[in-house]
Parts: sequence; C-alpha cells; structure tokens
Amino acid sequence: MLKRPQTFTPNKQVVRDLQCEAIRKHLGPRLGRLSYFGLPSSSLQDVEQWNPLLERITAVERGEAGREWILQNELLVNAFKLGISSKLSLLRGDIDQLLIAGKDHFGSTPTWPYDIVSLDYSGGLFYRDAGQLQRLEAIRQVFVRQSGAGASEFLFLLSFNLDQVDQHEVRESLMTIRRDLKRFGRSADSVLDAYLNHPKEQARLKLYVMNLIAQLAAQSQFDSDSEPPIFYSGNKGTEMMAFRCFLKRSTRTFVPRAPRERLHQIVNRRMIEVVDGKQVLTNLGLPLIKSEATNEN
Repeated sequence: MLKRPQTFTPNKQVVRDLQCEAIRKHLGPRLGRLSYFGLPSSSLQDVEQWNPLLERITAVERGEAGREWILQNELLVNAFKLGISSKLSLLRGDIDQLLIAGKDHFGSTPTWPYDIVSLDYSGGLFYRDAGQLQRLEAIRQVFVRQSGAGASEFLFLLSFNLDQVDQHEVRESLMTIRRDLKRFGRSADSVLDAYLNHPKEQARLKLYVMNLIAQLAAQSQFDSDSEPPIFYSGNKGTEMMAFRCFLKRSTRTFVPRAPRERLHQIVNRRMIEVVDGKQVLTNLGLPLIKSEATNEN
C-alpha cells in the first residue's frame, strides 16, 4: 500500500517553474531529447512537469532506513501511472555515496553524461561523514563525472535547507573571497563586511555556493553561468535555497583558469525571494561592489 504522496508548497512550485525556465533557456534546441539525473522524490512531480522535455530519466531514491523499498516502489508505481516507465531508470541508495563511489547500493551505475543534474536535497549542504564534507565532495564529483564522460554543456540544479550551516566553512570562504577581490584590484571590505554581518544566512550562502560552483566547474574545465539564486520557505516553514547554473565546456586552454564568472559578478548577482507563491527580485539591502552603484533593496 502506498504512503500518502509527498507534497510541496506553492513556493516550491514557483521554484520548479523557474528551473523549467532555465531548462528552456539554456537547453532549448534539444527539448524533448534531454537526459535527467537527480532526486525527483517518489511523487516524481519535477519530472512530471518536465516530462515533455525529457527523453531519459535516472532517478535516485534512498528511502527510509530499514524500509527503503517503500518509497522506491512508490516511485516506480508513480512512473507507471505517469506513463514514463520506459524512459526511467531507478538507482537505489544515498545519492552522495553514489556520486562518490560511482555506483548505487546494488552496483548499478548512472549513464553519464546528462543534460540536467538536479540535486534537490531535503537536508542541508554541510553533511559530514567521518569528518569530511561529503555532500560538497559529491557535488564536486558531478563535474568530474560529467567532464570525464565528455559533456559539452549541462544545467546543474541544487536545492537544500539551511539547517546546520557550517559557519567556519562559510565565513572562511568569504574571507578568501575578500582577499581574492583585493588581489584583482577591487576593494570590497565594506561589501564583504555587509555580507558577514547580515542577519540572513541566505546572503552569505549566495556568495559561498555560487563561488563554490564556479570554482569546481573550472577545475573540471567548465565555465559556469548562474541564474539568480532563490530562497523561500518550504514545508513546515523550513528555510530553503535553490541554485541554477549552466555549465559549458571551456575551450580557452587545457590548463584550468580562473572561473569565467568573476567574483564581482557573483557579489552583485541579485536573488529571488519567493513568498506566498510570488517571486521578488532583491539584493537584501546589500551594497554592490561597483563604487558608483548605490544600495538596492
């Protein structure tokens, strides 16, 4: 017997619509022939909406410990009901472990590369295993595996909640951003201070995650082009963030270079806040890095 389907808020639907916009914007010429890898949930609501755009779907479902088969079976039943069983493959187990090891709990492997990689985590970003930031390593492996499989371009979607933010990791990374901006001749002390002292964690995570993705992408010979980050309240008021980045194979040099998306562009990137199913473009009152610019709300 199936459990009650996983449900999503109106805010989450707006995020899903924005993700779909990014798919159409960056992958338009291949709509209907796209491949997807990710965490669609057992209800498959993401891939249900995007189904007309997709030709191949690899879904990962861990399930609840000791009862893994329940959500995994629910996903397969919903795929049958939606008429997408023929193009869906299910991998079983923890997606972070799968990305790092290259195979799922039963030894099955993803068929890289993919046009869309969607890591829609229900938990936070800074999960540790044996002291290591396993989730961040899993994200790195996305770029490594896509590059190794010859991907020329793809859309990377990342969502997570704000539970247990690693303050040391985030703040030290922002201090590195400050030093790097100075190295390139940009004085940004007051701007970075505003981020470090801002009451909203989303402000710091915007810089941290966008810089992380740009750096990891460059290490695997991709250029990153990011859309405005999104923040919103999910189920039970859980604070969430979502990022959409288009990765394209770099043809500049064999030796990895600095990310094409520069730090001052990341700092100046506005965000989208979704409240009651409506989106608002905002900079959270933070200053821009350009001296001639004024603060924006």
